[in-house]
Amino acid sequence: MKTILVLCESGYWHDLRSGLNQVGISFLGFDKKKPNRFEIEQLVAKADFVVMRNVNVAHHSVRFAKEACKATNTPFWISHNFGVESIINHFNETFPEESVHLARKTSQAKNTKPPRKTIHSKTTKDKAEAQLITKSLSQKHKHLPLKNILKDVQISDEPDFEKMFKKKH
Repeated sequence: MKTILVLCESGYWHDLRSGLNQVGISFLGFDKKKPNRFEIEQLVAKADFVVMRNVNVAHHSVRFAKEACKATNTPFWISHNFGVESIINHFNETFPEESVHLARKTSQAKNTKPPRKTIHSKTTKDKAEAQLITKSLSQKHKHLPLKNILKDVQISDEPDFEKMFKKKH
């Protein structure tokens, strides 16, 4: 059984792990903000193929993994976006003797609910009452603007800052 090390955000691990397990490939994942070179070298030594995502992953972890892959002659692939299908395609290019293929999902009929018929709960009387209410609301006088309400309020032009900031002894 071959092993693939994937350096990407841990949120994607579940989908990648389940997809790779379906085809018989074991999964190793790495996602740390502050990577340790020794830890990455150990993971690369365990892996047969390394996949790195160069977006939203610590740049040092990508650099450390790339250096470790070159030192151990482990094949690697760096991309900004990938899924299980693209990982398997690159794995097959690297290891043609393995020839792993992802089983295509057949389109299964989901339990779809039949469309509900809309029941008109409002009768014609209710509709007529609602129209009367909206008509009467639209005919009422609208509120006066704030400017008209505040026109009687007078504000002194120059406040006395000396009184306001006078120190109390």
